[in-house]
Amino acid sequence: MDSAFDVYAGYQISVATRRNERGAWVADLDVQRDGKSPFAWPETVQPEWSTANEALRDGIERARRVIAQHLTPADNHSWVATRQHAQTWFSAEAERLSGNVFTHTK
Repeated sequence: MDSAFDVYAGYQISVATRRNERGAWVADLDVQRDGKSPFAWPETVQPEWSTANEALRDGIERARRVIAQHLTPADNHSWVATRQHAQTWFSAEAERLSGNVFTHTK
């Protein structure tokens, strides 16, 4: 069993890997802040990985994603707003790099 520890935004993330009944690697997560579980952890289907390192990496990434969702106001989770922000950034960056002006048409 491999394990990893990470700190993200003041939360302590502990990940341990184990093999499930099919022989695949899965990550068991423990997230705490000040020695307590800060929020109800979402019950999800465990992704399966072919190596312990992949399971560790997934566990850390999953924990960071859930923590970030709890830190960000709910109204900022709109994929439409996120896509619009990305489009605006891309257009500005493309214009800056090439000198051309790009417009987004619907």
